[in-house]
Amino acid sequence: MTDNLGPLRQAMSDLAEHGGSTDLYERSLHKSRQVQRRVRVAAAAAAAVAVFAIGGAVALVNADRPGPPAPVATGKPSPSVAPTSAAPSVTPTPPAPNKTTTSNRPQYPDCPSAKTLEKLADLPADWRFRPSQVECWRTWATAVPEGPDVGDGVFLFKYKAGTGWRLHSEGSGFHCADLGITSGNPPFCGKD
Repeated sequence: MTDNLGPLRQAMSDLAEHGGSTDLYERSLHKSRQVQRRVRVAAAAAAAVAVFAIGGAVALVNADRPGPPAPVATGKPSPSVAPTSAAPSVTPTPPAPNKTTTSNRPQYPDCPSAKTLEKLADLPADWRFRPSQVECWRTWATAVPEGPDVGDGVFLFKYKAGTGWRLHSEGSGFHCADLGITSGNPPFCGKD
């Protein structure tokens, strides 16, 4: 059998002469640079979105924080403070008990309720404190129990900042010197 592929080979050769060279290097280099530019733009946009998201979250958190406490009038001149460029540190302050504000007198906590003192004293089930029998003096409170088989005892409570009211002792009378009270006239101390 004879091969008659000569005319086909000639036609293919003619076509190849008119097509030119197929240099893909320049085209692939152009496409690579185009992809790199797109990646850089996308990365910059993602970074900007992240910065704005974090900044927005910080702004929302700071918007819910209370401002600095208002100054309390004490009758004394307050020192002036120069503003600083550093951000102020925020430390949470526990709510202070309501206190009377008199410039010449120290501030004392509110008198606790009878129910509050009952929980601290761990009274027998049939004992309780009458609200009218709870008295306070500075950081001290007394409560007289009522119930069956109650003697003439009084429960004495002491307030300390940070821990609150605590049972100090119980008895029928207290000596101020033993309690560390050197001034004033508390109603629960006996006359020495």
